[in-house]
Amino acid sequence: MTLLRTAVFYIFIFTLAGCNNDSLPTIGRTHGDFPMKSLLNYDDNEKCYRFSQNVLFEAPFADGMAYLKNRCLEADKKIGRKTAKEVSALHVSLTYNGEYYIVKGGY
Repeated sequence: MTLLRTAVFYIFIFTLAGCNNDSLPTIGRTHGDFPMKSLLNYDDNEKCYRFSQNVLFEAPFADGMAYLKNRCLEADKKIGRKTAKEVSALHVSLTYNGEYYIVKGGY
């Protein structure tokens, strides 16, 4: 019985780890419900939003816009039709091409 419990426990842990939406996708992989706050965080010292990775937008609200890692944007700075603050609150569809994390859409 103890072996069965241990096996069930490990299956549960691996399932949780595999379903974690906060992990960034690898090359060729896509996450459909990724919190943008993992890539665009508010920097209290600089009073701006800062990208943690290179990001390219191919989303309806910001097509063709790219930002390099550590780029600092004021909260009201527009990323396409949305502000940096609005974009940081989105959940996005995200993929990776080896250089940029590509935002395909968001809600």
